[in-house]
Amino acid sequence: MQPIMNIILNLSVVAVIKVGGIQVSSGSVTPGNVMAAITYVTQSLNAVMRMTNMFQTASRGIASGRRINEVLACEPSIKNGSFDGKPSVKGKIEFKNVTFAYPLTGDKKILDNINLVINPSETIGILGETGCGKTSLINLIPRFYDVCEGSVLVDDIDVREYNLKNLRERISVALQKSEIFQSTIKENIQWGRENATDNDIANAASIAQAIEFISTSADGFDTLVTQQGTSLSGGQKQRVAISRTILKQAEIIIFDDATSALDLKTEANLYSMLKNAYPDTTKIIIAQRIASVKDADRIVILDDGHISAVGTHEELLKNSAIYQDIYNSQLNKK
Repeated sequence: MQPIMNIILNLSVVAVIKVGGIQVSSGSVTPGNVMAAITYVTQSLNAVMRMTNMFQTASRGIASGRRINEVLACEPSIKNGSFDGKPSVKGKIEFKNVTFAYPLTGDKKILDNINLVINPSETIGILGETGCGKTSLINLIPRFYDVCEGSVLVDDIDVREYNLKNLRERISVALQKSEIFQSTIKENIQWGRENATDNDIANAASIAQAIEFISTSADGFDTLVTQQGTSLSGGQKQRVAISRTILKQAEIIIFDDATSALDLKTEANLYSMLKNAYPDTTKIIIAQRIASVKDADRIVILDDGHISAVGTHEELLKNSAIYQDIYNSQLNKK
């Protein structure tokens, strides 16, 4: 609509100048009359353009409002359970005959007949190529999605029976690209546990290998972070996010490729300090690099939605062709 109105405006001005020029030549009007006519035409058409824009904005606003109301009226597919107690077991996870497909994708299974028990305080590595179902698997634990078949148990209780708040308080997740807020470093970390003390925050940052770059910043923990963390490097953002995850002190910690921007030495120090500081916490590490998971108690190899193999680093080097291929490709061995 805007280009059309601009064309009409310009043609109207040309017409006024053309007709006005003829009349000025004949002496019937003065040049001042022509200029006044151009001004009146321009102002009138500009007013019409503004009115048109107002109607367009109003119609878009009405359409957006209707869409928002439709979204708000939707019933969540994840129904809240009623269990709000304290199980006797802490940190145990079990997948029983789990099959999962994303909504609206038909029969395309992302996970198929997954059976896996993760014991309390165990460190589990999950390895596999992109798209094999690693993230989909761990998303079932805090019930970001529900299984299509089978069940997921946390502390011997089906996750669908939990009150969602109760369930998710037991779990802390660090993502590859976690949200960094426009605030101080301290407030970004403290989001993991609002009542945390300064010592708690410093301890979490130390485990996450963030204390070094924070202490060298001009304002330390009070250093302001820009929107989306653009003032920090990729590795620094990940360490702040990991600090937040550790600070929550959950019984289950999940790292979903959360250390991809860290060098191997920093990553190794992080996992070593985390294991020493929280020996009773169950840890799940999803990674692309074997170096990230080789020291785990067990490593799970996912291949096209199926568990291909489970074992230690040494066992998989002997028994898993997929693991051997990944190992050789990453270390440039033949």
